[in-house]
Amino acid sequence: MATYGEWMKKSELIGASIGGAAGFFYGVYIMATSAALSWTDVLDAMESVVVVIVCAVMISSLCIAIGWLAGLVLGIVASPLSSFTEKPGH
Repeated sequence: MATYGEWMKKSELIGASIGGAAGFFYGVYIMATSAALSWTDVLDAMESVVVVIVCAVMISSLCIAIGWLAGLVLGIVASPLSSFTEKPGH
C-alpha cells in the first residue's frame, strides 16, 4: 500500500496532467474558432497559429495549477485510511 505522501504526489501529478492537457486542447479549440483570427493568406494564417498556440499554453498553465489543486484535494479526501496507520518500512 502506498504511503500518504506517495498517494498525494500521484494524485497531484494526475490532476496536473489532466488539467494541462484539457486546458491546452480547450485553448486551441476556443482560439481556433475565434472570428477575430484571419486564415485567408499564409502570413495571416501563420500569425493566427502563433496566437492560438500562445493562448493555449497560457490557458494550459492555468489549468495545470487548477488540476494540481484538484488532485491535492481529491488525494486528501480519497487517500487510503491504512496509509495513516502504516509504519514506514513495513
